[in-house]
Amino acid sequence: MKCLEVSKISCIVDSRLSLLVDAELERVGISESYGMKAKQLTLSEHSTLFSLGRRMVIEEDRADLFRFYVPREYEESVMDFVARAADLYLPGRGSIFAEHTTLEGNNPDPWRPDLKDHLPVTKNAKSPVYELIRCIVKRGDGDALARMALDMGLCVPIISYGEGMGLRNKLGLLRITIPVEKEIIWFLIPEGDVDFVLDAVIRKAGMDQPGKGFIYRSPVRVRAVNTRMMRDKRRHVASMEQVISVLDEIRGSTDWRRLHGAPRTRRNKAALGKTSLLSFTLICEEGSVEESVRMAMEKGAGGATLVRLSRRGSGASSTPSTAKPPDSKLVSRARETCDLIVERTLVANLEETVAASGFFDPPVNGFLELGHVADVVTWSGA
Repeated sequence: MKCLEVSKISCIVDSRLSLLVDAELERVGISESYGMKAKQLTLSEHSTLFSLGRRMVIEEDRADLFRFYVPREYEESVMDFVARAADLYLPGRGSIFAEHTTLEGNNPDPWRPDLKDHLPVTKNAKSPVYELIRCIVKRGDGDALARMALDMGLCVPIISYGEGMGLRNKLGLLRITIPVEKEIIWFLIPEGDVDFVLDAVIRKAGMDQPGKGFIYRSPVRVRAVNTRMMRDKRRHVASMEQVISVLDEIRGSTDWRRLHGAPRTRRNKAALGKTSLLSFTLICEEGSVEESVRMAMEKGAGGATLVRLSRRGSGASSTPSTAKPPDSKLVSRARETCDLIVERTLVANLEETVAASGFFDPPVNGFLELGHVADVVTWSGA
């Protein structure tokens, strides 16, 4: 089995820009990416009845969330090319960021061998460090959390969809009380405000109650961040979002616009959640992951969320671990991924368990992604 240290790049764009991203990825040598449907939320000012006042309502924009992998030395170059191709430096269009992960599989090479001919290697890059907070809640609860983030001017929330396979599958008949459909809310937060936001989201979502979901965060390096939290008429030559972006660049960080004066280091980190954890992500052909997930959960894995994906691009393989068939048009592009949160000490055992289930072999054709996780919070049953 092959193991690669890579950068996972996530790119969230307005759906009308997706073809631009696809074309740019192909041009720079990224032959395969994975996409899911999502939405970006903003606030918009509307008149009340008889125009007696104004109220703020949430507007939804359809978005596509891309996920692809590159060698770590090409991380900055790829993000820059994609951001420029889709004009992500303009507010309202989308975000792109990267995090370090490890891929394991029979042949998990989702890029062309000639990638080095297309991109310069970036050394000692210093992308701004943000925290990606992911909150998994039952379907319908995401808008309230998104509204809180928008009202506080924290970020542009992104919502995608999945299915719960964790606590719900362990409750027997009681599982009917916990909806299977889940919403995954993504908050891209400057490093200095992450503790403040975590506390606010945890209280709002009620993570101390069973079946409410779970929340975790990961450090990421950003290239472009969507800062258009309000949709209104432009009254000046430059928008407020553009002014803020320039000030961030001049100051060299986002510290100047922190929302609170608390210390960066959490004073009671142990009380918030576990930190000795990894994300253990299985990616494979659609309809193939359930048995591997079941076996992994029997070995102690938890917090499983199933998400439907589509394989994008015109790569040389139908999956990262198989050769291109004679007629690639007949190969399904449907994929699925399951994110599990596991203790670091369990990883080796889980890898053996998943391999024994046939996950890496045809017809499952799966591969495994391991990533860093911090501050996981969920109901513990205590």
